[in-house]
Amino acid sequence: MSSKFGKAWERISLRTKLTALSVALIGVLLLVSSLGTISLLRTYLQANVDTLLTSTSIALKGEDPALLEDRLATRQLQLPSLPTDFYIAYLDEDGTLLIGLVSSASDNRDVPNLSNFSADYVLLTQGIPFEVNENGQISDDSGVKGWRMVAVPLTSMPGSLVVALPTGANNALLSQYGLIGGGFGTLLLILSALSIWLTISSALKPLNEVERTAEAVTEGDISQRLMERDGDTEIARLNRSLNTMLDGIETAMQDRSKTLDQMRRFVADASHELRTPLVSVRGYAELYRMGALQKPEQVAEAMTRIESEAIRMTGLVESLLTLTRMDETTKLERSQTNMVSLAIDAAKDASVADGKRKIVLTDLAGNALADDAVVEANVDANSMRQVLTNLLANASRFSPDGAQIEIALDNQASADGKRYLTLEVRDHGEGIPEQLRDKVFERFYRVDNSRNSETGGSGLGLSIVSSIVTRHDGKIVALETPGGGATMRVVIPA
Repeated sequence: MSSKFGKAWERISLRTKLTALSVALIGVLLLVSSLGTISLLRTYLQANVDTLLTSTSIALKGEDPALLEDRLATRQLQLPSLPTDFYIAYLDEDGTLLIGLVSSASDNRDVPNLSNFSADYVLLTQGIPFEVNENGQISDDSGVKGWRMVAVPLTSMPGSLVVALPTGANNALLSQYGLIGGGFGTLLLILSALSIWLTISSALKPLNEVERTAEAVTEGDISQRLMERDGDTEIARLNRSLNTMLDGIETAMQDRSKTLDQMRRFVADASHELRTPLVSVRGYAELYRMGALQKPEQVAEAMTRIESEAIRMTGLVESLLTLTRMDETTKLERSQTNMVSLAIDAAKDASVADGKRKIVLTDLAGNALADDAVVEANVDANSMRQVLTNLLANASRFSPDGAQIEIALDNQASADGKRYLTLEVRDHGEGIPEQLRDKVFERFYRVDNSRNSETGGSGLGLSIVSSIVTRHDGKIVALETPGGGATMRVVIPA
């Protein structure tokens, strides 16, 4: 049963739950307040009646019953201000009525049943006010026709005095108050329910916006955002948090889409780059297997070509592994490094690999730098060595024989007061068209694909450089070398 109730409760909307709970709480408070008020009112009325009954009995218990009416008529006897309806009776010791005075505002002159009120019975009441029902029996609930009374022994003669007031008037007042309170409470509950419903609906209205936005995002429109609200309310904080989350989701989706596009291009380009040397290797192997290579010089040429293509594939795979390791964002080991020393070592390595071009070290103005010059920066030395190696290889690849390549270094303070390392590798080859300068840092991109076989490039060198520079919080751009050629400029916080 409780499980069914719980499931039913869960299906009710939050607005209805809050309204029902609030109205129920108000109803309980109104009920407790009404019952408490009625109880206090009943106690107050009963105390007033008891005071009147007691004071009247004190005033009359010493009077002679035969002279009572005359004394009251001539105002020789002053009684407390009794209500309109009251009853005064004098009884003998056996409880027989000697005289009874009735006052009633209506024609119905009811009197209490005093058949049991002997002298002994009266003594048992000890002069304390009590209630009797229509049968004359003491009762806590005397009913509609009950009486509240005081019975005391007479002091002037044997017998008893009974002063009684009907409880119907007080009960009617309490019932009327209960009806008025119940009606007012019901009206108040209805108005409260309506007000709470409207207030909660207004308060939860922003959640409808959240729902609509969530549905739009679910359908694929990740550009949807919630309205920014001022203040530090729950809704304002919720909107800000959700907008931040949606920004993160949109960024993640864009990055994922970009990564997927890059991966597709990467796989396609890598497959294309590897297919060409593999076809060559397979072709020479098939020629050898078929016996088409009979002469020693033919076999030697085939082996040379196979070795050349294998070397080319090895370089391509190593470059791919390098980019993969960078994508894993391994931590850089930064330290204060003299870039002049790195540049000299890289220039020597490049000269050994290709001695057809002259490599010189200068500052940004073109003035030669001494071998003991110092241009320091807080960088990862191994990564920057690879930057220099790749930039020099790229410059050598697209420079004519006998051309000069310059490595320009400087460490300057910018307008914001921070120091930046500027590294330029300048060649004097064909240069890069302005509309293609941003694309040369993409993986496998080459300005002229037909030159691949001639230059031996894989299109990954500048991508590796760009990744390293980005991880150093720097940037790289391709510029035109004065007089012709291409300049690769790297700027990194020093």
